[in-house]
Amino acid sequence: MSTRSELVIQDLVKAVREVLWRHDVTFEEYRAAVGFLMKYTKGPEFEVPLTCDMLFNATISDIEMKHRKGSISNLEGPYFLEAVPEIADRIKTRGEQGDELIIEGRVTDLAGNAVEGAQLYIWHSDSQGFYSGFREDLPTDLYRGRKVIGPTGAFHVRTTMPAPYTIPHDGPSGELLGFLGRHPWRPAHVHFKVRAAGFVEHTTQAYFAGGQWVDSDCVEGVRPALVHEPEERGGAKVLKINFVLDPA
Repeated sequence: MSTRSELVIQDLVKAVREVLWRHDVTFEEYRAAVGFLMKYTKGPEFEVPLTCDMLFNATISDIEMKHRKGSISNLEGPYFLEAVPEIADRIKTRGEQGDELIIEGRVTDLAGNAVEGAQLYIWHSDSQGFYSGFREDLPTDLYRGRKVIGPTGAFHVRTTMPAPYTIPHDGPSGELLGFLGRHPWRPAHVHFKVRAAGFVEHTTQAYFAGGQWVDSDCVEGVRPALVHEPEERGGAKVLKINFVLDPA
């Protein structure tokens, strides 16, 4: 009996061969493609996972939802960090940069019951599109935090609006985007991860309606159900989002 790895690899090879036949790819084109792939061996380590995430991560998230009934999952991205400060009701930001953003909602099970004790991780870029912990001038206690959910399941967190940013595009990943006629921009978004005993870990993102690049995300991660229209409250934008967890 074939292993799962064998079946997947065989189908991948078959699919590539079918594409080569369909487009009558020449030997010169084939060698050029191999030469392009060799650029990854000379580039930074992150280039291979970057390209894989750029092309396939969103699809894997969609496939996961075939087996879930709770909230829609989405990309984790490369900027998640385990060691982040526990927060009460505010994420620490740098000064007063960026418009204020309030994030509120509930964490529940499929029946609507609060999931007390769930760990809600929130992280996003600063107003310039940079992530803390990945720049020397942005320590890891900024623009990210972990909220412990109480008995009602509700949460209310203040932070600032994130900004669009480009993925690294001065290497082969960016060159590949050029071949595809695509830009390197991601729309502004907030990342979430929810962990709770007895439940499947939930990872997702929230995007903002009308935001730049929402309709042409370079990693094709935006899904209609994840695009939110923030309310206005006291000069702040309010993102209302609930997380419904699937049982483990």
